Amino acid sequence: MAKEKQKNLAVKETLVIFWHELLKHRPLALAALCLQLGIISRTIIAPFLVSILLARLIQRGGDTMPLLIWFSVASLGGVALELIGIRATMRLNARMMNGFHDTIFHRMLKRSTGYYADRISGKLISDVYDFMGSFSNFVNVGFISGLSVLLTFVIGLTIIMISAWQLGVILAIMIILTLYLTMVDARKRSGLRAVRLVATKNLTAHTSDNIVNIQTVKTFGREPYELERSKGLSKRLGELRERDWVWATTGANLRNGMVLVFQLAMLFVLIELVQHDAKFIAAGIFAFTYTLTVSGRLFELNTIVRQLEDIFLQTQPITEMLSEPIEITDKANAKELQVKKGKIEFKDVTFTYGDKKNQLVFHNLSFIIKPGQKIGLVGPSGGGKSTLTKLLLRFEDIDNGKILIDGHDITDVTQESLRKSISYVPQEPLLFHRSIKENIAYGKPEASDEEIIKAAKTAFAHDFIEGLPNGYETIVGERGAKLSGGQRQRVAIARAILENAPILLLDEATSALDSESEVYIQQGLAALMANKTTIVVAHRLSTIQYLDRIIVLKDGAIVEDGSHNALLKDKGLYAKLWKHQSGGFIEE
Repeated sequence: MAKEKQKNLAVKETLVIFWHELLKHRPLALAALCLQLGIISRTIIAPFLVSILLARLIQRGGDTMPLLIWFSVASLGGVALELIGIRATMRLNARMMNGFHDTIFHRMLKRSTGYYADRISGKLISDVYDFMGSFSNFVNVGFISGLSVLLTFVIGLTIIMISAWQLGVILAIMIILTLYLTMVDARKRSGLRAVRLVATKNLTAHTSDNIVNIQTVKTFGREPYELERSKGLSKRLGELRERDWVWATTGANLRNGMVLVFQLAMLFVLIELVQHDAKFIAAGIFAFTYTLTVSGRLFELNTIVRQLEDIFLQTQPITEMLSEPIEITDKANAKELQVKKGKIEFKDVTFTYGDKKNQLVFHNLSFIIKPGQKIGLVGPSGGGKSTLTKLLLRFEDIDNGKILIDGHDITDVTQESLRKSISYVPQEPLLFHRSIKENIAYGKPEASDEEIIKAAKTAFAHDFIEGLPNGYETIVGERGAKLSGGQRQRVAIARAILENAPILLLDEATSALDSESEVYIQQGLAALMANKTTIVVAHRLSTIQYLDRIIVLKDGAIVEDGSHNALLKDKGLYAKLWKHQSGGFIEE
């Protein structure tokens, strides 16, 4: 019952989303209605006029020329209206799909990094394009096919009811009963289609996961395993498709048999009516022609209902995403952060990850970093080092306390201005599938070529870039896959150097570099750190021993705080970590 309510709510929310986007294109939407007017004119009005014309010919009474003229107007006018309507519909479809893409992409950019950590990127991308593709299908199925079927039923049945109510009653019963059976069948199969959609997404996610991790698959020789797993998922999906489609076809054939019975009944009634009164000839001709049309439309109705069910199932993930609240938001009166000194203060900060309130990371954590001070963050894994950097960048919101930059609470300033004030080099630098030049200039797109090259030289990246086939115009591949780990890291460092923000945040920024490159990079970073407040997260303690201050974190608490030499003299955790280093890394 709960799942059914959730599904119904998702359908309503999807329709609201569609409607709001439709209202942005009112002129085209009105023009698109010409399609339905044209269909009705050509398939209902024109045949009705023909039926009257044929009746007059049979009875040899009345002028047929006016009817012939009106038939021509209805037929040709219907074709013209359909042309206008279908062109408007296709334009409306294209523009609304663009609008949906912009809305969804904007929403995705607003979601927190934690939102993406819980999802497979390939499946999420599949959901996005399923949503937009489903809207296109909704236009074809719901508007072009579904609405025309509905109008055909209503208008045609109304005409027959007025002309010969006996025939109208039979047709009404046939249509209502067929609609009812179609809806019952669709409801019974809705659970099966929901399972089928999950199976489809699982197969898509598995394919995407393998493509992203293809090197790992090949490294461990796991192609046979992944292929067998894919076959299993594919087989499951195939079985579900077969059950769904066979069920649908069987139900449709049974309903077609029922419609045939009603057609025969209507034919007997029609014969009786005409034998008693010739005026029913026109109504009879139209009714029988209309019945043949309706029979085809009733068969089509089964497909329409099934496709609509699939459409709303496919739109549900993105509809939920659009309906969910944004995790990290700016206040209505948020101001632009202007960093003049670079003082950072964590004041009684308490933080737990997501909904797992029992996994406490920080409790009343407090410390101050003076303007221009260079500090290192060290400690065993899981101590909270990388989490602290995420909180400073406001990738996550704290539970209690405050994080201040130059006395400004970071929740009172815009996220954009906050992050533009911090040059960040993460532990695993990921690059865009764009040129090296674009990647370096990402934080400062207006930078000149000279500035980009200077930043690359400072990051010890210029030489290897010049050695690439297209130099700075070389496309680096998805996530920078065409570059080595050290090369990606140097490009990321060059990007931070070029951005030149007043606060510098390095999270294992030199971990992928060889010893020789690290020496050059350290020289570049020393120049970069000048006059900047700097936080360096490191396992390789040799990279931070010359910093002003080192903070040692363990289990979310500061256990030591001081210079390299002072901490060695204290013979505490830092001294132990230093002693246990092998080749510059902490042994844990």
